[in-house]
Amino acid sequence: MSEKKYDEWGVMESTYMLTDRKIDRQTWLEETCPAWGTYINYQIKNEKVPANKFCLWWLGGPSWAMKVGTEVFLIDNYAGPSIVTRYENSGDCKNTGADYLHWMRINPQIVDIYKFHRMDAYFMTHHHCDHCDIYSVKALLETTKSKFVGPKVTCMILRNWGVPEDRIVEVRPGDELKYHNMTVKIEKNFDINALRTTYGLGKENSFKPTMDDVAVTFIFKNEAGSIAFIGDGIYHNGFYGVGQRNKIDVTVLNLGHNPSGSYDKLTPFDAYRVGKAMGSKYIIPDHYDNWACTYLPAETLEKVVQENDPTMKTILLKTGAKFIYPDDKDKGNYKYPDWQERMNWQKASYTLEDNNKI
Repeated sequence: MSEKKYDEWGVMESTYMLTDRKIDRQTWLEETCPAWGTYINYQIKNEKVPANKFCLWWLGGPSWAMKVGTEVFLIDNYAGPSIVTRYENSGDCKNTGADYLHWMRINPQIVDIYKFHRMDAYFMTHHHCDHCDIYSVKALLETTKSKFVGPKVTCMILRNWGVPEDRIVEVRPGDELKYHNMTVKIEKNFDINALRTTYGLGKENSFKPTMDDVAVTFIFKNEAGSIAFIGDGIYHNGFYGVGQRNKIDVTVLNLGHNPSGSYDKLTPFDAYRVGKAMGSKYIIPDHYDNWACTYLPAETLEKVVQENDPTMKTILLKTGAKFIYPDDKDKGNYKYPDWQERMNWQKASYTLEDNNKI
C-alpha cells in the first residue's frame, strides 16, 4: 500500500486509508476535518482571476471566499460546530419564547482555515457566532496578515478576543473601503435578530446599540459589476433604499424555513422581495443548508422568483461551488464536476477478463 498520505490538493490517498496505523481520537479528528482537506485552499491559491471579475467559492452556510486579482477575502465564514442558544442572549429565542434552541450543523466543513496562502480581509456582517467566527479569527490572526472588517459590536467582540487595533476595520453605513481591484461600499442592513442578541461583554446595560452598530451590508464593486452580501438581514422596506442608492447586480441573501413564531431566515417570498427591492438581476441564496431546524430546499425560491419576476434569475450553488462573475451568471444551477475530462477510453476495462489482466 502507498505510504503517500495526501495528493497535491491535500486530499487523502485512498491507499493510505487502507494502511494499518495507530489511530486515536485526535488522529480521527485531524484526518477527517476539514472534509475536503485543502482542496478548496489549493483552488483559491491557484485560480487566476482577472482584475475585472469576481471569483466566489461557496463554503456552505453563510460562508464565502472571494478572489479578485490576487487579493483573497472571506465573508461571514463559519468554521464552528452545532450550537445551542438560550433565551437570555438569543434574538431568535426571544422572538419565539423558546428557553433554548439547538442549531445542529448539517453542512460539512470543507476549507482549512489554517492553510490559506494569503488573506486580505475577513468581512463580518454582524456579531452572531456563525458570522463572526472565533475559529476563523484566531486562525487568520496566527497565519495571515488579514484585516477584520465589521460593524461596531462585531469589532467590540474582536477587541475582546485580543485582535490588535491595527487589524480591526470598524465600519458603518456610508463608508467605503478601497482595494487594488475593487471597492467595498458599506450599506444599511436590517437584522432585528442581531439587534436582540447580546454580545457577552458585560456592557449591555451601558451601551444600547442601534441597527447600524450591529449589522451592515457589504457591496463589492469593480468593472464586472456589484455583488451585495446581506448576511442574516430579514425583509425590510429599507432594502429598497439600498437598491435606490446603489446599482446591484447580484444579491447574496439568506434563505430558510421559519417555524411558527420565528423569523430567523428569509422565506422564499421574502427573499424574492429583498432581491427585487435591491434591484438585483441575480439572487444567490445561502444559509438554508447548514442548520437542521431552518433547512429548506433552495428550489422553493427558484419557483417563487420565476412566478413573480421572470427577468430576475436565481442561481443555486452547492457547497464547494466555484462561481465566476460575470462568466457563470447564465449557466444555470451548479453541477458538481464528474471528472469526465480525466477519463481515457483506451485505458478503460470493459470486461471481467480485462480486469483480471490488471
